[in-house]
Amino acid sequence: MRIGVECGGTFTDLVVLDDAGELRATTKVFSTPGDPAQAVLDALGELDVALLDDAALLHGSTVATNALLERKGARLGLLVTRGFRDVLFLQRQDRTRMYDLQYQKPAALVDRECIAEVDERMAADGAVVDPLDEESVRAAVERLRAAGVTVAAVCLLHSYQNPAHEQRVAELVQELAPDLPVSVSSAVAREFREYERMSTTAVDGFLRPVVARYLERLGQHCAGRGIESVQVMQSNGGAVPTHVVAARPITMLLSGPAAGVSGAIAVAEAAGLDDIVTIDMGGTSTDVALVTGGEPMVTAEAVIDGLPVRTPMVDITTVGAGGGSIVSLDSGGLLRVGPTSAGAKPGPACYDRGGTEPTVTDANVVCGVLPADSKLGGRWQLDVDAARRAFEPIAAELGQSVSQVVEAAVQLANVAMSGAIRIASVERGYAVEHHTLLAYGGAGPLHAASVAAELGIRRVLVPPYPGLASAYGLLASPFRREFSRTSVVEATRLTDAEVKGLVDVLTDTARAELGDHGIDLSDARFAASVDIRYVGQGFEVNVPLPATDDGCVARLLADFHQLHERRFGHSDQNNAVQLVTFRVAVTKPRPVVRLPRVDAQPGGAPATSSVVIGGEQVVAQSWQRPQLPPDTPVAGPAIVTDDTSTTFVPPGWRATVDPATTNLILEHS
Repeated sequence: MRIGVECGGTFTDLVVLDDAGELRATTKVFSTPGDPAQAVLDALGELDVALLDDAALLHGSTVATNALLERKGARLGLLVTRGFRDVLFLQRQDRTRMYDLQYQKPAALVDRECIAEVDERMAADGAVVDPLDEESVRAAVERLRAAGVTVAAVCLLHSYQNPAHEQRVAELVQELAPDLPVSVSSAVAREFREYERMSTTAVDGFLRPVVARYLERLGQHCAGRGIESVQVMQSNGGAVPTHVVAARPITMLLSGPAAGVSGAIAVAEAAGLDDIVTIDMGGTSTDVALVTGGEPMVTAEAVIDGLPVRTPMVDITTVGAGGGSIVSLDSGGLLRVGPTSAGAKPGPACYDRGGTEPTVTDANVVCGVLPADSKLGGRWQLDVDAARRAFEPIAAELGQSVSQVVEAAVQLANVAMSGAIRIASVERGYAVEHHTLLAYGGAGPLHAASVAAELGIRRVLVPPYPGLASAYGLLASPFRREFSRTSVVEATRLTDAEVKGLVDVLTDTARAELGDHGIDLSDARFAASVDIRYVGQGFEVNVPLPATDDGCVARLLADFHQLHERRFGHSDQNNAVQLVTFRVAVTKPRPVVRLPRVDAQPGGAPATSSVVIGGEQVVAQSWQRPQLPPDTPVAGPAIVTDDTSTTFVPPGWRATVDPATTNLILEHS
């Protein structure tokens, strides 16, 4: 058996597939933010014990993200080259809000008193300028121990070119303080740009004890229930054993959202689709991603809570507009949705778990598109009166009816989500009018058609069990790990053979490290790429390198100019070009899984439901998803409900069940 468990901000979802890839069980429980592992145990506790024997568990979690956002990590100590103590505080001159007169730089993860300098110096080409003074290292370690640090991070100048000094510093830390875990920048992010590399190393060290404790507890409880192996989803969309993630905890930052994209790609592949936009609307936020040619867009750097993080990850754009996002008035008296969420406890008012603040889910209940007689997760009854009461104070303050306010709240959420999709696609040079919007998450299908209409997208796909798509995505995720190294050189000074040599070194490094972790690479694929820029630019474009044979440099340059033109609308083939960072991604084949299907039970007329559309009460058809006859269009307005999610079909749209996959297809008519 293979078990996928994904912990979101509001719900924890579980899916069980047997060895043939057939769906055997599903369940949904409320998440436990104070102790994320408890929700996993609660979900496992609802399964038949026989399903757990010798099972393999794949897990996606927000534990690393939450620890960073809440600043609940290690007391971090940092060892740096003398003269570079303040890099984390100086940061960069660019600001996220340029005209904010009260702008505050994001707080560093380490106190200044916990940063110690050591005597050494490397040149930009890796040559030793000043040898490492080991006595200064010993003094620095003693200083950090006296400050009470629980983790050490090492980030020395230009160590991406020559890590010898960093490696020796790490050895001395282990000799002098064997109980002190160490994060080393040349192992975490062997790339240039001192602030970004130091920030990434600090985040890795900050998360190290949190992730280690979580994975250890999870592993112990799983072993006690007969589960033989546990793998964890990484931000890059690949799953690896827990000990691999524990060695580099920063790779777990976007674990949960990446699982959903992996599942969406599997659904799209089975449906014969190469180009999709994914929208995963859960209880806390909405995550969107662009998939072209069957591959997700990826990025080597992201900014999380103001901190730059350089680690490969699926390029996901997140907006604080989930089902549990709180609807309120801003300081100017205007309606606002999010980013604060009601979470799992107390949750939206309609959950009847003590919540009193209005949320997007409450707005959908009052609008009628989320029927009051439907049961959340197939188990919990919704309270429409509580939802309506939650909106009454805002309606009174605005001098409008509750119906007007809830419809406006839903529209604001839709605009926020369509804006996130524009950031993920149009602003990167990709038009999405001919893409299919693939909607999942508990609330995604409810808003999908309206969001698609905002973007000019005319086709929406809702898979079976959309509320469990991220958990299913875990089971469809392949092994993946990336390795990188910065080596800045002008393209005209680099031969095809030298490019091959750089790629071969990275490939050998990957084989050695993964071999040490016990990873079988007999069926692995090694894919190279290069970050390239015009001389003088401060950013790069990643260009795939399919082969390192004769002519590979010329092909790289041609592809770079083409990609630059597509993304930014211009290119300059007469400008000098630099190859900056070489990358190798190690992947293994995607596991064989069978897509879940909805067992059709056609027959009987649909119920009817009253919904608010354009300020008017309109009668909509209300279907249970198994009721829908395959290949028979249902015109909107209509509501299609299953145990994990609800799909709203607006006027002007029609919904059809694809008989081959049982996907629900919405098309603008």
